[in-house]
Amino acid sequence: MPIDDLAALGQKMREARKEKGLTQQELADLSHVSIKQIAKIEKGKINPSYLILKALAKVLPISLDTLINPDVSPEDEGINQMKMFYSSYPLEMRKTLLRLTQETTRELTELSKNFETK
Repeated sequence: MPIDDLAALGQKMREARKEKGLTQQELADLSHVSIKQIAKIEKGKINPSYLILKALAKVLPISLDTLINPDVSPEDEGINQMKMFYSSYPLEMRKTLLRLTQETTRELTELSKNFETK
């Protein structure tokens, strides 16, 4: 990974960690990744393995795509976050989340139709 990409990865990871209100030590404890590795990743000093990124992304929560792709648009980042929420739940909760999302989508569609006619 190019150095600029490593710096961007580190910055995104630091922002996600701080947004969740975690210290580097707390992130290390939760992800089972050493605090030294976390510090080096955040400084853009090392190229972490897939398994390390996966462990960190799961705790933060942030998608791997958002972490490793410096050009992810805010819209795509939202989509990635929705996917993460969905995949982090057990099957029955996923069904409920999907049903609620579908109902909300229908309601928003109807509301937007009402605004268009006014």
